[in-house]
Amino acid sequence: MNRSLTIGALIFVLGSPLCSARENISVAAKGSYTTSTRFLYNVDRPDVFIDDKYFSYNFGFGLDVRMLAFSDDILIGINVEKIKTLEQTTETVYGNGLSYDIPVTEGFVVYPIELSGYFVIPFSSDDARVYLGGGIGWYFGERIYSIAGAHAATLNSPSGFGIHVLTGADVRITSTIAVRGELKFRDPQFDSVNQFKETSTTYNGLKVLLDPATSTTRVNLNGITYGLGLVVML
Repeated sequence: MNRSLTIGALIFVLGSPLCSARENISVAAKGSYTTSTRFLYNVDRPDVFIDDKYFSYNFGFGLDVRMLAFSDDILIGINVEKIKTLEQTTETVYGNGLSYDIPVTEGFVVYPIELSGYFVIPFSSDDARVYLGGGIGWYFGERIYSIAGAHAATLNSPSGFGIHVLTGADVRITSTIAVRGELKFRDPQFDSVNQFKETSTTYNGLKVLLDPATSTTRVNLNGITYGLGLVVML
């Protein structure tokens, strides 16, 4: 009789809302905004002054999966994102006694894959869980560069490793749905080698010369990343 009562009580406790509030797995779809990405030009030419440029609008989206590890206060997870930025400018060239504004497109695409550990701060509740975390990441992508529609091909497979630290909070809307806000700092970089395959292109009947030399550009995601997502608790 006592054994039956014990088993029944255990089933009741495990099935209660208090215990089910601590999910084993969470899946989040999110958007992100990174405050700054830095380009360093001519990094493969030590005899030339290295110029740089900053991109201030870097938006991305991704998927984040987390699960409990060891205790209710420690989680591990994997985060996969795509971050892409394109900037449209013009470059003035001269021909036939006239000046022409040639369209130039420059930017990058980066795919972060990050492994992280998370510690839930003790004053958190099941309805509002605040956490700290950090980990390592692999970042691969390429520089995007074109002049008058002519694209500079990427000759290598750009990638790099980096570390990150973060803080955030999950606020429950229902027992299985939450909103996540997150602040992350990371500083990964990789070198992209690009080259125009053509020596010239044509824009509105004007022949535009292209530099056929290879160029190496260092892409450095050195800003703070703000994330906002919707979380499903499983």
